[in-house]
Order: sequence, then C-alpha cells, then structure tokens
Amino acid sequence: MTLLHDDYNRITALFFKKLDENIDTLCALFDNCADVVKRKLTVGSANTVDIYVIYIDNMIDKELLEMNTLQQLFRDLEEMPATGQFEYIKEKGIQTVDLTEVSTIPEIVGQILSGDTIILVDGYDKALKVSVRKMPNRGVPTSENEVAVRGSKESFSEAFFINRVLLRRRIKDTNLKIKQTKIGTRTATDVAICYLEGVARPEVVAEIERRLKKYTIDGIFDSGMLEQLTERNTYSPFPEFQSTERPDKAASAILEGRVVIIVDNSPIVLLLPTTLNSFFQASDDAYTRWEVATFLRLLRYIGAFITIALPGLYVAVINFNAELLSPAMALSFAAARGGVPFSVLVEVIIMEISFQMLLEAGIRLPGPMGGTLGIVGGLIIGDAAVNANIVSPIVVIVIALTAISAFTVPNEPFVSAFRIVRYFILILSSFLGLFGFIMGIILLLIHLGGLKSFGIPYLVPFAASGINQGSDTKDGMVRFPFRTLKRRPLFAMKDERTRLVTNESDNNKEKGEKQ
Repeated sequence: MTLLHDDYNRITALFFKKLDENIDTLCALFDNCADVVKRKLTVGSANTVDIYVIYIDNMIDKELLEMNTLQQLFRDLEEMPATGQFEYIKEKGIQTVDLTEVSTIPEIVGQILSGDTIILVDGYDKALKVSVRKMPNRGVPTSENEVAVRGSKESFSEAFFINRVLLRRRIKDTNLKIKQTKIGTRTATDVAICYLEGVARPEVVAEIERRLKKYTIDGIFDSGMLEQLTERNTYSPFPEFQSTERPDKAASAILEGRVVIIVDNSPIVLLLPTTLNSFFQASDDAYTRWEVATFLRLLRYIGAFITIALPGLYVAVINFNAELLSPAMALSFAAARGGVPFSVLVEVIIMEISFQMLLEAGIRLPGPMGGTLGIVGGLIIGDAAVNANIVSPIVVIVIALTAISAFTVPNEPFVSAFRIVRYFILILSSFLGLFGFIMGIILLLIHLGGLKSFGIPYLVPFAASGINQGSDTKDGMVRFPFRTLKRRPLFAMKDERTRLVTNESDNNKEKGEKQ
C-alpha cells in the first residue's frame, strides 16, 4: 500500500502541448474542489492565443493578480507574435519578479496547492507560475507561553513565510542559510532548516536532513509531530529538541551554532542540539545584569529539584526516616495527620492527581476561565479535603509547592518530563524510604548522562566542565558578566567559537581613565 495519491499514479509527469488536454487533466484532479478558480481566456488581437488561469480562492491577492497581471496582460499583448508566444507572454506580458516556469503536472498541482497562480499557454508543454500569495494569518502575535520582562514581545506565527522573515530581520548575514523541503505526501508541509554556515557543525545539519528523509508520512501538522518522528531517545521523557515560540531565542541559538527547524502551520520552532542547561535559560537572561540572571537561574534549578523530589522526599521521611525531623516538627506533622484515614502515599497521590486535573482543565478552558478555575478550584478542593480529613494540611502545602515550582522552568516539554520522573521517585521512596529516594535521583542522573542530542552529551557542561576551555560553565548555573562570554558554546565548530573580541583602543582608553 502506497502513501502517494492514486491520481498521481495515473497521470504522466509531463503534460501536453494542447491546452484542452491539460485542462481536462487539471479538472479531473481538482474535481469537486469548490475553492479552485479556473478560467480559459484569449489574449492578443491580430494573433491570438488561449491561456488558462487556475488558482485557489482566498490564497492569493486577487487585486494584484487582476490589476497588475491579467489586466496588464491584455493591454500589453496587442502585438502578439505568431510564434514564440510563451516567451513573449513571459517577457512582455507579465512584469513581475517572482515568475518561474514549471513543466510537469505534479509541479503545477503542488504550486497551486501552495497558493500560487498558474498560467498555461496553448501549444506549449510548460506553464508560468506567478507568485501573488496572500494567505489568511494572524500576523506577528505576542508571546504567551514564554513571557519575558525585558526584550522582544514577538512570537512565531503559524505562517511559514512570517517565521522566516522574523529570523532574517534579526540575523542580517548571507551565511544564514534556510534549506527548505516538503514533508507529507498529502499535506506537503513546508519545513525549513535554518543555520549559520561556517558556525554550525556540518555533521549536525547533515544528520537532521538524513532523519527528515528517513520516513515517508502522509501528513505533518505541527513541529511536535516532526520532533517525535526524528528523535532517537524515543523512550526517554526528556526531549531531544528544545522548542520555543520566541524569534529572539531562536536567533540567539543560531548564533551559538545550533540549528533551527521551522514547520509550516506551527508557531513553535525546534532548536538542536540541546543540553540540560539550555532548558533553564530564559530569553531575557541575556538582557538583564548578570547578578539578576544568575539569581533567577539558580531559582529555576531549585524549582526543578523541588518539582522532582519534594513529594518523594516527604513520603520517605514520614514513613521510614522520621528521625531526620526535629521532635517539634515530628509532633506537628503527626498532629496534622490526626484523623486522616489514608496512608501518606495515598494522600500524596490523591492531591497530586487532583492538582494535575485542575492544571489540565485550566489549560483547556478559555484564558480568564482557566485562571479562575485553577485558583478557585485549588483553594476549594484543598480546603474541603483538609476539613473532611481526607488529606493533611502539610500534604496540600507539599503538592502546591511542587506544582508552583514546576512553572519556574521556562520550557513546558522539559517540565512535563520532570512530572513523569516525579512519580517514579515517589514510588521508590514509598517502598524503600530515603534509600529509594537517593536511588531514584542516582538513576535519573545516570539516565541523563547517557542521553545525547545529535552527538552532544545532555549534561554538558556539568559532566565536562573543562571542555571548550571551560567557557560553557560561564553560562550554566551561573551566568557570568556579558563581556566575559567571549566564546560560543560547544554547539559551534571548533574554529568558529570566538564571538566577542575586545578592541585594543577601548582597553587603552579604560586604562587611561583608571590612571
């Protein structure tokens, strides 16, 4: 069974010189397609020729097509020659820059479905593609999921051409290469691989191209589908790609030597390779002073640890290692649990599932309603559960702190992996106590140490602090002053890692001011 269109298997790659035969072929392919506009026209006065115009309604700029193309075509082709009519129409009749020839039926169909206008000329086995696209889109939206206090407020859009422009506007360099391909035999989704030539590793670019060509699929609708199709760590909850909706973050990644993948119809782009510390870096870290950026980044690491460890640690200490608590704290915990009929593990699971359901419901509901549901629902359910002696107050505090800490990490797919790992550590802690908790943390570190993203170890620079002259550690947990970050990370080619040079004249001036 093939994924290709049955119609494409029946038609020939080349089309005919007779216009009526080509019209019959296109009409058969676009049968019952009410949005396809088709019309046969005759141009010229002394010498006339039939042409056929076909496009999809509401995917082109009709005014531009009719006023600047077709009207001009009829006005300027009064002296139509008897021969060479195709070239005459191309050179004299259509005065637009984005004009190319197509010579096969699959090419014509692909261009029409992409939003271009096709003009066929009788007597010629080739056609003209006129690009007058004007597709519906919501422009450049504001970033909603990765909110930054300082910096650009723009976000990627579902429109493929807008996303390319957002990157080009930030990186004005001819070495910014955008390799474009189509994936999906039925959707023909545009996918672009963006990288800085001479800085990005060629083997990484070649590897992602190989993975994109490895599978044949009927359709791709979002970058998340492409990510799952091309990742190697299929059974790991930790993502091999970093995703973002912010153009400034994607542009910064390109300058670091990373590769950006843009998928049409998706406002989320993919960054690769990626490492653990990349997920803790927010866009505005580079825009604020290093002291503030370092403090906020440390908060994110602490929040990530709390998200993973706090429920399991609480269960381990209460059930097995209560001697770690002071007598006053142990008595306080015991008094809080008075009258609760469930074990500590059941308490934690009940509250954890309740908060996760509230979180999921808040995401699915409209904005104002979702926020209200999360706050009111959490307060009501937590208070009612405590008053009914279903759970203890300390469990509500533990689960609430765990849920809040997850939002400190500025990457939702990465946080989702932490939520899954949290249950694994919770189960080990409930059976083995503090030993199970420590074993769970060690197994997590072992798993992270074995992951790679396109040849880059996941724990760089923590597992190899001396690599790249130790410069990667300057932008890890602690962000050093911006002027000290003179080298690109390990993602870039070895000979192209210098990104900041201090001019000698400025150094001499600073020395003179000190004297």
